[in-house]
Amino acid sequence: MEMALESSILSKPSFFSSAKSSAFLLFNRNFKYPPKFLSKTNHNPASIISSFPNPRVVKAFGVPKTGTFGSQARLGSLIEENEELGSYQNLIFVKRGILVAMVCGVLAFGCKRVFAVEGVVNAGYGVIGQSILLLKNAWPKLSMLLKVFKEQGLVLTALLGLSAFFSMAETAITTLWPWKIRELAEKESEDGVFKMLRSDVTRFLTTILIGTTVVNIGATALVTDAATAIFGEAGVSAATGVMTVAILLLTEITPKSIAVHNPTEVARFVVRPVAWLSVILYPVGRVVTFLSMGMLKIFGLKGKSEPYVTEDELKLMLRGAELSGAIEEEEQDMIENVLEIKDTHVREVMTPLVDVVAIDASSTLVEFHNLWLTHQYSRVPVFEQRVDNIVGIAYAMDLLDYVTKGEVLESTTVGDMAHKPAYFVPDSMLVWNLLREFRIRKVHMAVVLNEYGGTVGLVTLEDVVEEIVGEIFDENDSNEEIQKKTGYIVMRAEGIFDVDANTSIDQLSEDLNIKMPEEHQYETVSGFVCEAFGYIPRTGESIKVVLEKGNEEEDDENAEAGSDQQDMKERHQIYKLEV
Repeated sequence: MEMALESSILSKPSFFSSAKSSAFLLFNRNFKYPPKFLSKTNHNPASIISSFPNPRVVKAFGVPKTGTFGSQARLGSLIEENEELGSYQNLIFVKRGILVAMVCGVLAFGCKRVFAVEGVVNAGYGVIGQSILLLKNAWPKLSMLLKVFKEQGLVLTALLGLSAFFSMAETAITTLWPWKIRELAEKESEDGVFKMLRSDVTRFLTTILIGTTVVNIGATALVTDAATAIFGEAGVSAATGVMTVAILLLTEITPKSIAVHNPTEVARFVVRPVAWLSVILYPVGRVVTFLSMGMLKIFGLKGKSEPYVTEDELKLMLRGAELSGAIEEEEQDMIENVLEIKDTHVREVMTPLVDVVAIDASSTLVEFHNLWLTHQYSRVPVFEQRVDNIVGIAYAMDLLDYVTKGEVLESTTVGDMAHKPAYFVPDSMLVWNLLREFRIRKVHMAVVLNEYGGTVGLVTLEDVVEEIVGEIFDENDSNEEIQKKTGYIVMRAEGIFDVDANTSIDQLSEDLNIKMPEEHQYETVSGFVCEAFGYIPRTGESIKVVLEKGNEEEDDENAEAGSDQQDMKERHQIYKLEV
């Protein structure tokens, strides 16, 4: 049976039958009958019988007729059915077009991905093919390289290992401070490695340098010979590059880094083998040393022995110890003061004559007792006629012998009691030498004279000790005496300071962060002011001075002149001094 069946959303079903006994359940009342089918139905008519109540149409194939229902049945218009059929077909075509477009898009995207993947695969195949071809072409040289490495690889490894050993030995020995080597040597037996090292460090270093040179040249020559045999002239460049990287990484940077971080342990490991090798290379080392000394003489240089640790190195070590917490800041300052005291002169620490408390030799012991009650000095200089004519030292302890004798106190003079002579020193004397003289002579006070023989001040053992530990004050010292002794710096307002004339220049520089001119001849603010004015100023006078800020880094020598001038302006500041 030939039929075209269409379905829609209409809910009125109909049944039909054909010449055969089969029946179809349809969901639409619109049917499309092909002409061929209609021609057959003219000879074999059949009726469409609805099993539902009130059927709308009863139609016979071929010739229309009324069925059982008589006039109740009627035929639908063919024109209306054709119009509805056309609109529905258009909707179906649109749906099918959209579906076809979606399918085509999916197919196109899939083909594109497939082609892209295929291109990547093809590219991969190309790279693999080229690699295989390159490997095939390079295989002869690669096989030769493997053969050479098999034959000479052990020798090359040994040479590079020796080079690394010598680099570690050199760094470990040069990193250890000479005093550290001496300290370690004192803790060892007679055949200890550090005793061997301390005995002749130059011999060890010469042996190390000879060994390093020989093994590096040997390794480079071995690699160059193998590379030229395989690659021809291009092998020289290849060998140079390979050996440069190998020597830097394997024999220089890595072993020296290990030695820097563990100098003592590395030195224990390398010193004895180097000592054995130095015996073998002793003739060569002597020749090399002789030639090097000859070269120094040609250039007018002479070899000289340096101290184990210089003063700058020791200060640097102290700074590092203070930063690491090994010592306190006060301890660092005291050690640095001890180092600086050897360059300090007596004139820098003495008490000037105008501030000296002295007593006339003709004064009675009662006056001396009253003076002691006021100042409580254990020692007082004794002068005759003028204060700069000091003839002796009066001790407060000697006064105790006369305290119980009232009439003796009034009749005895200080000159009669001060039987101990004064000790005189020049103002140019070093404080370190003065301290040694105090210890030898068992005295605590000295009178300071200038180059013309005039008395310019007084220096005590306490003054010397204060240069090391800082200012020392007695329990009886008043605030006025402390300020008179040390001076003071008080901020009156922002950028304005009241400074005592007795304040030391060092304290002024430290507190105000300024740098005084080099080679200055004054020790106090009073001397600085007099030098700035050029005369002794009166109260109310003022002057402007230019001073450099402290703690500024030095300019680069290669910097441009313009930038140098700009830096100089930034580092200097104008100060107004008012008396």
